[in-house]
Amino acid sequence: MRKKVLRYGLEFLVVFSGILLSFVIDNRIKVNERIANKDLLLNQLSIALNEDRIQLEVVKSALDNCLVSIDSLLKNHSSRNMTSKRVALNFSNVSARMSISFFPQKSIYNQLINSSAFELIENEELKKGLTDYYEHLSERNNSINIKLDEFNQEFDYYFIPHINYVTSVNQLDNSVDLSSSISNYTIYDSFYQNATLGYLTNAQKRIVFYQELLKKYEETLDQVFDELRDNT
Repeated sequence: MRKKVLRYGLEFLVVFSGILLSFVIDNRIKVNERIANKDLLLNQLSIALNEDRIQLEVVKSALDNCLVSIDSLLKNHSSRNMTSKRVALNFSNVSARMSISFFPQKSIYNQLINSSAFELIENEELKKGLTDYYEHLSERNNSINIKLDEFNQEFDYYFIPHINYVTSVNQLDNSVDLSSSISNYTIYDSFYQNATLGYLTNAQKRIVFYQELLKKYEETLDQVFDELRDNT
């Protein structure tokens, strides 16, 4: 009887150990798969962030160009020594570029969150940088852009009676050339009333304020890249 109990006990122990080992191996395989998926997503994220950096430079350049045109229009408001064509070109440049915004690609980051791969990132500075980049700064960006869009509509609507021109939009590969040519332009005397100064300086202020946010994006992006390099 004792031998049977001992035999059954050993058989149970063998079966239980096998089940436990199988569970451990299966769990380890799943963990390794999650880690591999996390590493894959981080590699894809690095590519997306590089594309973001390129797009960020495009937006910064466009806004810098816009500020140059605003400055030219402000100086011309009192001197009025600029030709009508130059006024129309500068105004067209402001109207086209002042509404340009930067929006990071968020799909890979969302996959990191939804797949729980984000939790497997051991580098806390990297996690903080990604959260700042995709969450905190995006909230500020969305809030600012709502106000910018409202102002841009008001800006364009105000100037309709004061300046007219026809824009020839140049199509590029998958994009539009903002440096469009203009024709049939007319600058009315009402363009030089005081309200024009108000709208131009307001546009200038809003663009400069938005550029400060873009600097935060750039700084955070640099930090994330540093941490990604350390993470590899």
